[in-house]
Amino acid sequence: MPKAIIFEVNGTLVDTNVLRARAWQESLARYGFQARLPRVLAQVARLGDRFLSALLSEEDFLRHADELSSFHRALFHEEYLSRVRPFLGVTELLQRLRDEGWRVALASTSDPDELDHYIELLGVADLIDARTTDADVAGDRLNEEIPAEAIRLLGLDGTDEALMVAALPYDLEGAGRLGMRGMGLVCGGFSEEDLRGAGAIAVFGTPQDLLTRYAESPLATDP
Repeated sequence: MPKAIIFEVNGTLVDTNVLRARAWQESLARYGFQARLPRVLAQVARLGDRFLSALLSEEDFLRHADELSSFHRALFHEEYLSRVRPFLGVTELLQRLRDEGWRVALASTSDPDELDHYIELLGVADLIDARTTDADVAGDRLNEEIPAEAIRLLGLDGTDEALMVAALPYDLEGAGRLGMRGMGLVCGGFSEEDLRGAGAIAVFGTPQDLLTRYAESPLATDP
């Protein structure tokens, strides 16, 4: 029976997905590559950290991927981070989970400073038991390695002791490969069909919707 819940942050607790895709679109244009926003967003959702290889030729990827990633990171922090807003209901949802006996972790592909900013923005520092980012893992399958690190930090015996909540199909697929069950939120910009196709056992609109419908969700089972 699950004892903990692991939240991806981007698009799930804070409204970042379109902003991040716009920053990627602008970064690509800076290096002479044109990509429509829906395509950028779809590739991020499907391939996550490996999405540049789907947008660029092999030659362009080898030549520009590192520079593009660095440029995007700086651009997002300088121009887009201040525009990020939290979704409604996050603090109340995490408080409800703690009151119900759940342990809570944040597992994000954001860098550590960015995650710290989101935790402060949400006001949930005292409601989480663990946090982890891509800085804590060394491989290239971040959608598996980051939640696996969260499980380790929580001291759980196995992946069946945790539930994942995410807004990207990519993250739900990674959780599934770890043997975790996952729930999806459509506030990240992807449909219920997309999220169920990636393995979500239940789909809700926003954190507020999940809180409102708590009694009919997988969270209603005592941890």
